[in-house]
Amino acid sequence: MIAPAAEAAGLVHTFYTIATGPGTIEEAVPAYSAQLLVMVRGTVRLTFADGTTGTSASVFINAPQMTSAHAVIDGPVLQIGASLTHTAWQRLANLPADEVHDRLIPADAVLTPDQIAAIEAAAADCRDGRIAPEDVCAVLTEVIAAAPYSLRPGHEAVVEAILRWLASGFDPALAELYASVSISPRQVQRICRRFFGVAPAQVLKRFRALRAAMLLSQPGISQEMHDQLMATFFDQAHLIRDIRRYTGRTPSQFGRDTLADKLLDPAGHGEAGVPLKSAAE
Repeated sequence: MIAPAAEAAGLVHTFYTIATGPGTIEEAVPAYSAQLLVMVRGTVRLTFADGTTGTSASVFINAPQMTSAHAVIDGPVLQIGASLTHTAWQRLANLPADEVHDRLIPADAVLTPDQIAAIEAAAADCRDGRIAPEDVCAVLTEVIAAAPYSLRPGHEAVVEAILRWLASGFDPALAELYASVSISPRQVQRICRRFFGVAPAQVLKRFRALRAAMLLSQPGISQEMHDQLMATFFDQAHLIRDIRRYTGRTPSQFGRDTLADKLLDPAGHGEAGVPLKSAAE
């Protein structure tokens, strides 16, 4: 993970690199927000839950994921990615997450030719050792910050309210979200679908499963922590089903020091995806 610079605040959850040696690796990619991706070398093929497939280009976009995807990585690979915030994605692409999700999008569908050329030039310099991945991230920041669209009045405030609600507990009540805003529940649901892909209850379900996966992937989880997790699910079968849906793995497959475990780093999901301190202590 590469922490965003100050100028990327509010635009990027985190930058990251994925580097592999020669050969093929198959892994699950958790349900992420939209990703702006650069292939410095190698290729990646993604298969989504509905069977849709896509292959990486030098610069490409992974639209918001509602569920996990299956990745085939043909190395040696060096991939640099930016995990976009939900508002940054709308400013950059103006593509509602409930309409455009779980697919790869060509860079030229969102970015200008000059922006793509600048990213590709940075990737070439990185491949040849003239600059570091962090320098490529700086170019990505410039591109994301130049997003051409504006948010509708009030939408950003509602998104922030949803994120605060998600971060407030493992299983916060919907009534708490609706009470925190000055618009109707129907309007909140509509805005939530545009930015998160689904209604608030389903967003909570996704984040709850991702948080549980993040905690369970850590070694030495305490019984107290396990009990807090289980209390938010109907039973263990529901826990396993939801974690598999959103991460592509079961709890027994965590903790093996795999690429999939590293993709569960909380930084990739923003503050609302970070496991609560009370559960981790």
